[in-house]
Amino acid sequence: MDQYTYNDTPTDEEMLDWLGGLHGGEIVTNPLGQPITMPSDYHWRRDLVWVDQQLKAMANERHILDHQQLIQPEAFGAETVVLAPDPLLETLTAVFTVLVTMFEKTDIGQHYRPSPYATRFLWAFGECGYLHEAGFRQPAAMSRQAAEQVVTDLNGRLEAWYECMEQQRFVDECSRNRRNSRDNYKRLCELMEALFECNSRLMVVRVDLGYSKFDSPYIDYETARYHREQICHAFNIHPLFNHLRGYAWKLEWQPDKGFHYHFIFFFDGHQCQEDITHGRLIGEMWTKAITGCQGHPWNCNLNAETTYHYNAMGCIDYHDIEKQRGLFELVKYLTKVDEYAAMLVNGRTFQTSRKPSSQEGPRRGRPRLYKSTPLDFGL
Repeated sequence: MDQYTYNDTPTDEEMLDWLGGLHGGEIVTNPLGQPITMPSDYHWRRDLVWVDQQLKAMANERHILDHQQLIQPEAFGAETVVLAPDPLLETLTAVFTVLVTMFEKTDIGQHYRPSPYATRFLWAFGECGYLHEAGFRQPAAMSRQAAEQVVTDLNGRLEAWYECMEQQRFVDECSRNRRNSRDNYKRLCELMEALFECNSRLMVVRVDLGYSKFDSPYIDYETARYHREQICHAFNIHPLFNHLRGYAWKLEWQPDKGFHYHFIFFFDGHQCQEDITHGRLIGEMWTKAITGCQGHPWNCNLNAETTYHYNAMGCIDYHDIEKQRGLFELVKYLTKVDEYAAMLVNGRTFQTSRKPSSQEGPRRGRPRLYKSTPLDFGL
């Protein structure tokens, strides 16, 4: 497909030198007014998300390059030509540079999972000579005939990439997150149903566990995962969780917040009733004992009545069907797969505790007057 050739291909040594200077760390000012060096992996995460946004916009617009507007004389009266600045060509070059650097020229990409848009883009443009030249060097002037071939080649690659969007396999891959979200929701609903079957009252606590604005750019996935594992380990040893009956968590990533976790806890509502206090204590554990004061928690139970349309925080009795319905609506957000986190990590982004085993024989105590069923919650 490639009709553009050049002789000054960068050597391996030149490529390594160039990559060494790319995202090698940027001096920025922290909230205290102090100069700090922003780590390179923070930039790569942002770049990968930006690339995916650009690819989706390109796929929706389906534009192609205009030969007449793009090919311009190098100088007044010159016989050689160059490709003039063009928004689509500039986006192609920037996207190509990031993806090729991450997934072909270095091992940076081993930590990430490219989206279906990105994998098809690499298939269509990975061997494009002009974008290699434009992305890593300055393209040389060329004859008009060569320029026509370059633009024709780029448009051919664009058309091939656009055609990929029509293939069923691509559609299925793009639907994977939606399928995973449905599976997550079903799993959490089954857990909650089992918990209400075994407990006549549950205390629901939601806490978001993230990092301060100062620290979040420095927290990579491995660090966030280690912190999450530490707090999950505390479920088995710390008295704060003595009456914990079940839980679920979801990992998210946002450019301004970095990696953070959404947790929902289910405690025995007869033994625990101070839901706001429990949320505050869990947040304090995250901040001080788990993250060494890098953590920044958010207690969702605080002012939940005025914050959430479906307020299902605090204690819920087994016969309070309306509040249970609100809980099942609320967890739809918790089980939705975060698209960015799915790209930026190779590990698990959602997990629930195990369902409690069904009680054998007749239930002790007074028989229940009400019984919820899976049908009540749309399963």
